[in-house]
Amino acid sequence: MLIQAVPLFQDGHILRREMLIALSDYAFLTSQLLYKGYADGILTGCELTTTKDSIILNTGIVFFKGQAYLIKEPMVITYYPTSTTTVLKLTISDELKDPNYIYREMDMVLTEQISLQSNEIELCRFKLQPGAKLRDQYQDFEDRNTIFDTLNRIHVPFSVKGEGTLDREITRAFAKEMLDTDSLTDFDAYFCMQILNQPYPVSKEALLVYLNRSNQAVLSEHSNPAVFQELIKVLKMRQSGKKSGGNKEGSKKWKVTVD
Repeated sequence: MLIQAVPLFQDGHILRREMLIALSDYAFLTSQLLYKGYADGILTGCELTTTKDSIILNTGIVFFKGQAYLIKEPMVITYYPTSTTTVLKLTISDELKDPNYIYREMDMVLTEQISLQSNEIELCRFKLQPGAKLRDQYQDFEDRNTIFDTLNRIHVPFSVKGEGTLDREITRAFAKEMLDTDSLTDFDAYFCMQILNQPYPVSKEALLVYLNRSNQAVLSEHSNPAVFQELIKVLKMRQSGKKSGGNKEGSKKWKVTVD
């Protein structure tokens, strides 16, 4: 017989060791089972904002080596111009122990070393010129890949089952611009509405299926930048009136306004 016991913490109750163990098991095992098979990366939140001299990592959850880690307070780091590619990384220590806890320490570092160590997750990259301010707002979808003075999160892994994927905000920006064109196929419209309707990032597998059908060619490279460039290609085709793949029976014009 399997019994799940949820401890009741009420006034007048004696706090017992068994109650604390039950609470710990529930929280720890739920996290492990819920995200089993997920890739390392950002699970939710962790938006980046900038000031004239700082980057702020806002609250969220990071998944790393089979465990979810809560960033419950904003983390701030000072940036500076170098005119070279700079990468902001989240570093996660090995497991540390004291008499009461097993824990990891998390910190942010700015470095010109693009490659990642086993304990690092990329948060963004940029190339900032002297006298410029690092911007975190974009004029359109393609602007997210602007080389200079722009916060680039295309390389950042977002955690889903299987392979890490693109930021949900990136795919939402793609969907909104696509739905504002006049040359959508039924397949385009369905895929974009699915992107806007779900509260989590689109899996890399789903993006690849969409791109392979839209471009009628198998994408050989599956990295985030390669997928982003293919999304740009599809978007430009639809904006220019070209239609390909996704609807063998013909296509219709769509015009959808999204707030």
